[in-house]
Amino acid sequence: MMLVAGTFLASCSSLQTISFDQLQAGDVSFPDAVRKVAVINNMPVFKAKDNHEILSAELEGDGKVASEALAENIANVNYFDQVVICDSAFRATDEVPRANVVLTKEEIQKLSEDLGVDMILSFDRIHIQTKPGILLYPDYPVPVDAVDGIISPIIRLYIPSRDKPLFVVAKQDTISWEMSPALSDQTIVKEASEFAASVPVEHLLPHWNEVTRFYYDGGNIEMRDAGVCLRENDWDGAYNLWNTAYEKRKGQQKMKAAFNIALYYEIKDNMKQARDWLGKARKLVKSGSRDEQLIDFYSSELEEREGKLSRLRIQMKRFDDNF
Repeated sequence: MMLVAGTFLASCSSLQTISFDQLQAGDVSFPDAVRKVAVINNMPVFKAKDNHEILSAELEGDGKVASEALAENIANVNYFDQVVICDSAFRATDEVPRANVVLTKEEIQKLSEDLGVDMILSFDRIHIQTKPGILLYPDYPVPVDAVDGIISPIIRLYIPSRDKPLFVVAKQDTISWEMSPALSDQTIVKEASEFAASVPVEHLLPHWNEVTRFYYDGGNIEMRDAGVCLRENDWDGAYNLWNTAYEKRKGQQKMKAAFNIALYYEIKDNMKQARDWLGKARKLVKSGSRDEQLIDFYSSELEEREGKLSRLRIQMKRFDDNF
């Protein structure tokens, strides 16, 4: 986005960017009957060594810390009616620690009945691999020695009626620590476990992401005043002025108004109208122009948003599509 912005803003001084929060779909759509869920600690019990040999280590996460953090993160989204936490180690009785164990249908049915829930989220493993790294601070010109931790959590979702997991989250991410004498294996395991619990939430549930879009500003009085409305978050006021400009103006100014109206309808999640207005803008641009490139770029973003919006509506149906 920033590279594209640099290209377009350098060539067209009336082009501006605006950022706003947009609700995104999760990767999985749960049955409507799933209202109460439980998070269980299905990780083996490993004791973290505190030997400060942290630059090249293979560590296992803390299941109690991770499951409690995951339950809190899910509860904060307010998607399910109830989130139950069972943070005692389910694998505590294993004579030999086993990581990444798939629960049996019988275990899931018993857990669901005992906890009174419709679905089980099982935190099965957190693998932590450390390596040397650096941190860059904006106000500090010299790189700082750090420890990078590659975090690989595995979480399985179970419904009692199914023989196999409904969904598996295995997303890798990285966290860094500034190198210091106080940094230890225990610190890394605890903080990495908390971090690992935040990784899967946006894959499991609808979530807000900040997106950035382009719009045309200035050029005539309607477009100028619409820009003022936009900066005051008055989208309806901006739309009325863009619509007036589209009716009154010709050529490139008419095109810019149509482009902005497409953005208005994207904000309203009316993708049909957004595509229609972008089509009107396309008819008014010169072939091979910067404006045509911008329209092509925005068209691909609308297509991506439209594909995700259908899944989001399914996921938000339990709230009567109120999002």
